[in-house]
Amino acid sequence: MSEDEEKVKLRRFEPAIQKFIKIVIPTDLERLRKHQINIEKYQRCRIWDKLHEEHINAGRTVQQLRSNIREMEKLCLKVRKDDLGLLKRMIDPVKEAASAATAEFLQLHLESVEELKKQFNEEETLLQPPLTRSVTVGGNVLNLILEHSNADN
Repeated sequence: MSEDEEKVKLRRFEPAIQKFIKIVIPTDLERLRKHQINIEKYQRCRIWDKLHEEHINAGRTVQQLRSNIREMEKLCLKVRKDDLGLLKRMIDPVKEAASAATAEFLQLHLESVEELKKQFNEEETLLQPPLTRSVTVGGNVLNLILEHSNADN
């Protein structure tokens, strides 16, 4: 039996593929879009804990999106060669949309991480007490007072 004889006509998998194309992948893409909106909002408002949580959830959505694309591709491997042209025309637009959305998210994620590092460094700088002459002078004054009080005893 040849390899193509083991494969089936597109008609058999079309309902499952249509479900991926019209429901599963668009749902993942919409969820990812909402995560991106929230990430931008939380970053703008400096709500760091929510931003971190949103990054984690968005990463999970990207993983789910990739997993769903792989599942759809597994179905495609079971389709006969003579149906591959039609199948390719069906799935390529959704695969391209998923790829673009994933790339856009990864770029946003990278920019957000860089912004967080920048914010963290700025806040660390502001929280560190400045080492100025007045602190040193204050310390010397305190030593002089202590020496003077010890000399009186």
